Amino acid sequence: MKTQTITIIGLDRVGASIGLALKQSSLEVTIIGHDTDAARGKVAKETVLAIDQTEWNLVKAVRKADILVITTPLAELESILQVIGSELQPHTLVLDFSSLKRQGLNWAEQYLRQGHYVGAMPILAAPYLTDGRSDPNTATPDLFKNSAFCLMPSPNADPQAVETAVNFGLLLGALPYFMDPDEYDSLVQGSETMPGLVSLAMFSAMQKATGWRDMLRFAGLPFALMTRPLQNEQDIPLHALQNREATLRWLDAMLDELKAVRRLIYEENDEVLIALTEQLATEREKWMDARQKNDWDERRSPPIRPRTMSEHLFGGLARRGDDDDE
Repeated sequence: MKTQTITIIGLDRVGASIGLALKQSSLEVTIIGHDTDAARGKVAKETVLAIDQTEWNLVKAVRKADILVITTPLAELESILQVIGSELQPHTLVLDFSSLKRQGLNWAEQYLRQGHYVGAMPILAAPYLTDGRSDPNTATPDLFKNSAFCLMPSPNADPQAVETAVNFGLLLGALPYFMDPDEYDSLVQGSETMPGLVSLAMFSAMQKATGWRDMLRFAGLPFALMTRPLQNEQDIPLHALQNREATLRWLDAMLDELKAVRRLIYEENDEVLIALTEQLATEREKWMDARQKNDWDERRSPPIRPRTMSEHLFGGLARRGDDDDE
C-alpha cells in the first residue's frame, strides 16, 4: 500500500493534537482534516500545522482515507456515518472517539457498508485534565501521553484492523485497554453524564437569580469550568437518556449529597464540613496522582512483533494489501 492517508473529522483540540502526534512520528503520511467550522480548520492547518490539507466536502475527505478518525460530538456522529457509509475503502479503519460506545457501534452497524469500525477513547493525560481548553490553538502532541487508549471493536472488525488501532494508540503515547462497549458506557455514566446535568442545573439557577447578569459578569474560572459541558449541549440529553435508570440513580445520589452538605451549612457545623472537604480533597489528589503515574491494572493487547514504522501504523492491513498486489 503506497499511499497512506489519515483523515481526521473534527479539528478541535483533540483532532489537532492527534495530527500533531502523527506529525512528530517518522511516518510518511498525508493528513487530511475536515471540520464544519472553516475557521477552526484554517487554524489547525495554518497556525497549529496539525494537518497537511483541509477538505470541506465530507465525502471527499473520507474517500482516500486508510485510517479515518472521528472526534466530533456524539450528536453529530449518526449523520456523519450516514453520509460516509458507502464511501469508504474496503480496508479503511474507522476510529470513532465519540463519547457513547454502544450507540456508536449500533450506528456503525446500521450505516457502514464497508471498512472496519473500532470504537475508541483516548484518555486525557493527567496534566491536561483541568485546564478546560478545547480549541485547536491549545493542541499538543502529548495530550494522551502515558494514559489509556480504550478500544471497543465491532465484532465484525478484522483482527488486523484492531491491531492497527492498537498501534495507532501507541503512536499517541497511550496504552491499549480493551473493554466491552456496554461496560465502558456503564463506567463513565457518572463521570460523563453528571457533569453535563450539573452544569445545566447550575447555570439555570444562576440565570434565574436576582442580579444574575452581574453575577455572570464577574464569574471566574470555577464557574466557567463547571459549566463547560454546555459547549456540547446536544450531547447532554443523549447521555442522560441513554440509560435513564442509571442517570436517575446518579441524580438521586447527587441530591442526597447536596442535602447532606446543606444540612451541615444549616447547622453551622463547620468542623464536619471542613473535615469532609479535606477528606475528599485528599481522595481527589490520590486520583490525580494515580492518573499521573498511569498506575492501573491494564488489559493490554496481545504481543505485536517488531516491524517497520509504516507497518507499525497500518498493521496487517498494509501487509495484506501488498500481498494482494502480488
